Amino acid sequence: MSLRTGAVTALLTATVLVTTAATATSAPSTPRGEGVGVLRVATSNPATAARSLQAAGFDLVESRIGKDLLVVGDSTDRARLVRMGYRVTVQQRAPRTERPTRSTTGIAAATATFYGGYRTADEYVQHLSDVAAAHPDLAVTRDVGDSWRKTQGLATGNDLVAVCLTKQQPGDCQLSPTSTKPRFLLIGAVHARELSATELSSRFVDLLADGYGTDAEVTSLLDSTEVWVVPVGNPDGREIVEQGTSSPYLQRKNANNTLGACAVPPTSSNQHGIDLNRNFTWKWGGTGTSTNPCDATYRGASAGSEPETVALSQLMTTLYPDQRGPLLTDAAPLTTPGYMLTLHSYANMHVIPWGDTTTKAPNDAGLRSAAFRASWYNGYQTGQPGQILYTVTGSTDDYLYGERGIAASTMEVGPNSGTCSGFTPAYSCQDGFWTANKPAMMYLAKAARAPYQLSLGPTTTSVTAPTSTVAAGASFTLTATGNDAAYSASGVGKPAAQTVNAGRYFVDTAPWNGGTAVAMTANDGSWNSTSEVARATVPTTGLSAGRHQLWVQTRDSAGNWGPATSVFVTVG
Repeated sequence: MSLRTGAVTALLTATVLVTTAATATSAPSTPRGEGVGVLRVATSNPATAARSLQAAGFDLVESRIGKDLLVVGDSTDRARLVRMGYRVTVQQRAPRTERPTRSTTGIAAATATFYGGYRTADEYVQHLSDVAAAHPDLAVTRDVGDSWRKTQGLATGNDLVAVCLTKQQPGDCQLSPTSTKPRFLLIGAVHARELSATELSSRFVDLLADGYGTDAEVTSLLDSTEVWVVPVGNPDGREIVEQGTSSPYLQRKNANNTLGACAVPPTSSNQHGIDLNRNFTWKWGGTGTSTNPCDATYRGASAGSEPETVALSQLMTTLYPDQRGPLLTDAAPLTTPGYMLTLHSYANMHVIPWGDTTTKAPNDAGLRSAAFRASWYNGYQTGQPGQILYTVTGSTDDYLYGERGIAASTMEVGPNSGTCSGFTPAYSCQDGFWTANKPAMMYLAKAARAPYQLSLGPTTTSVTAPTSTVAAGASFTLTATGNDAAYSASGVGKPAAQTVNAGRYFVDTAPWNGGTAVAMTANDGSWNSTSEVARATVPTTGLSAGRHQLWVQTRDSAGNWGPATSVFVTVG
């Protein structure tokens, strides 16, 4: 349900209309011609063309098809591109609404309040409170800052709200860098129009809240890790998107309308606001940004000028202590805990720091291995932005890695073509996106204990143990697959796979809590492949009646143990 009552909602709607009308007197609407869509721009040198198009103020999609770039625009933009000498075709027409449906995930299924099933910005935030109320032993919400409209005293302003999920112990979920647990931070929808980012963030919250105690992997994660989620990183901008109703406005930026006489309602290439993902202070104002206030990639009047940027920056630097020296070449220690993932759309890509150059980050081995391992689940193309897309500055993940040395990356959700492409895909597309990305997100959350180190080791999957009760005193067979070649096939700088040469399991006490390791054997009798099935016969002697938790890890020939994978077993 909404945070606001009907009377307040009516007042806010009126305020939006008044504000829009006042702005429109100085910025008449731009004719939209054939309607907003995605244009495919043929290029021979995408890096050079991207710089040219960014400088000209075009709204480049964070995706490309081969050497062709994608631009959000209307018939006017298409004509401009043709005059610049580019060959342009229409890749995708502007979306329309589908028949309303109802979410099938989460503790409180969402009513079809917006665009065929998506929650509104208010409802996504309210959902966090609902989860915390239903699971007080697992979840707590935190107000982490204000939106631009709220700092202006407007009734339409919003709080930026995070939820922290963990099995609550004294001292957990504090806004302090001294946590005894590693932290995984997920931020959605820094770009307002990217509906998939918020929806998947919300589903991840539901997965953890609903799965604790029944799903061994979720239980292991929340027993050991704090998971922080900000599903709506740009709430003001998202509410502008929602004003487009059956054809959502493609508002990318926040709602700051004090700079420039921009189009109202917003078009793809002409809109008020600051691009929050170009406003962070790390390398602010460089490549991939615009100085035109109406452009989609407008960087803002100064570094960190926007309250949303300040709020997210402070959240990151509050949650994570500084782990990296002052020089660009300084690496964080291999054992550094913590991971931050931002969700954007659309490209089916996974990008890592640095964003402004193709020079590798000091912790590139761990950053790249973690991203490639996550992309093994969803098949996303992986690398630095300048390697697989185009260079950018002032971004979220570069900020956290640059300032704190914490592992960070960005996933661009959704394909660049087909019926489920675009910033506003049909709500039914989210089921497929969730299926592909849930295990990738879980992998990174588990690896947050030491991502630079654990991601170098094999991915342990297919852990099998009896699902029926094992008689006390009997033994059971435990198997798992250790795959050191579990890397996405698509991308730049794919790490080399090593031979898997060991496996081990732990009973009731996790490896990070000092559990006793028990060696496993190779199922085929020899550790000689990059993918091996590990096997063990586990006795129940000494185990009490009831449910027990096991963890399995595998190791490669370079000596790297990967993240542990957990399973439950019940002894009768």
